Amino acid sequence: MAKDSGQTGRIRFPLWVGWLIWAFAVIVLIAAVGFAAGPVARDHGWSVDGGSASVDPLVIARIQNAPTGNGVVGEAIEPTYRGIDPQEVAAVMAATEPTLPGRYGGAIADLDGNGLGFESGGYTPLMPASTMKLMTATATVDALGADHRFVTSVVAPSPDEIVLVGGGDPLLASTPTSYGAAAGIDLPTTADLAAKTAAALRNQGVERVRLAYDDSLFSGPAWHADWPEGDRQFVAPISALAVDEGVATPGTSSGSMNAAQIFADQLRAEGIEVNDEITEAPRSEGTELARVESAPVGLLVQEMLVHSDNFVAEMLLRQLAIARGHPGDFEGGSAALTESLVDLGLWDAGQVIVDGSGLSTENRLTPAALVRALQLAADRPELSAVLAGMPVAGATGTLGTRFSDDGSAAARGLVRAKTGTLDGVSALAGYTPTADGALIAFAFIGNDLPTDQDVRTWFDHISAALSSCNCAM
Repeated sequence: MAKDSGQTGRIRFPLWVGWLIWAFAVIVLIAAVGFAAGPVARDHGWSVDGGSASVDPLVIARIQNAPTGNGVVGEAIEPTYRGIDPQEVAAVMAATEPTLPGRYGGAIADLDGNGLGFESGGYTPLMPASTMKLMTATATVDALGADHRFVTSVVAPSPDEIVLVGGGDPLLASTPTSYGAAAGIDLPTTADLAAKTAAALRNQGVERVRLAYDDSLFSGPAWHADWPEGDRQFVAPISALAVDEGVATPGTSSGSMNAAQIFADQLRAEGIEVNDEITEAPRSEGTELARVESAPVGLLVQEMLVHSDNFVAEMLLRQLAIARGHPGDFEGGSAALTESLVDLGLWDAGQVIVDGSGLSTENRLTPAALVRALQLAADRPELSAVLAGMPVAGATGTLGTRFSDDGSAAARGLVRAKTGTLDGVSALAGYTPTADGALIAFAFIGNDLPTDQDVRTWFDHISAALSSCNCAM
């Protein structure tokens, strides 16, 4: 190829090559700024993970010439999202219809708005299964507050007698490692309570005591009449005094007695002699020797939701009952939760509350009420634990092994939702961002579904379709 006579020794590149070099330079600049704002900034002490930049703004200005806003290379873009488009949502629903027989209800709305953007059977009361826990969580945090804690204590009615008093802590552990998910939560333990009690007794010169227990905070049956015997693998008998979620040891028939025996052994390990025969001492009074406090309600709610923990749900339901002036039993809990849903604007005609976990097949909720609960949690910061506790699609809790096929891949890491599963029942209620920046709250319930195959696939697919749609106004 001959040179152009006017080159004078320099190669002349086509115009598009110049643009390519310019674009590459811009990309390098952006990467450098991003790196400076990330690892480099942290290495030099400019910022910390989870915090804001602590370096002088002039330093950043030298890295990024003439910063014009809080964007990297230009003005921050003002979001244009103004709610969801009902027509787009309806189109998504029409394109992703259930393939299995059954009765379905669904409701979709702007998470940050009021009212529904779409509903089909949304006001039909259906068996919610474990999506009932969304209502239990909302009502409990509303009534008690996210920072509230439950107390387990030891009192001394007389110098040589002590009583272990249950405060209805659903995650009281026997040791720091006895609860499987304790790595992320600072849980109280009976081992710590025993050490504190032993120290208090020694300060009083007491080395031998008679031990009793008090679980009178809760009343009524420990097992709901609606729950089949086979469900005992999913929830322990409910007691105001239980350790390790009511897991019993051989030879004990009571969660309370089991907790007291564990505590007695721990006292002995601390050098205190304890009588072999442990008795019940309801409504005990005396000088408090020691106490431990539960994790805050906000964290308890999150544990309940992410793992769909039936035991925690039923313990919190009884705490809700007491907070609203009802007896701490199943009837009191159902009455308290019903009242709470009415007060919170989450009651629809035909709804029925029987328990707090959703194990009963007599429970009824509407998808519309579940969506309103999500909107309420988004609107009130004090209820944020409800949204934060939702499992993440393909990643955590009860959604960790779901969303595994191509039809649901778009939802992974985006959809956060509470699951619900019983024989012939499947449900999913949660929220997701969309491809164009909308925030969608949704609830889908299916009843009378086939029992000989996995019925959850459609629920994963429809929520994935919402996460990938262009549904913003």
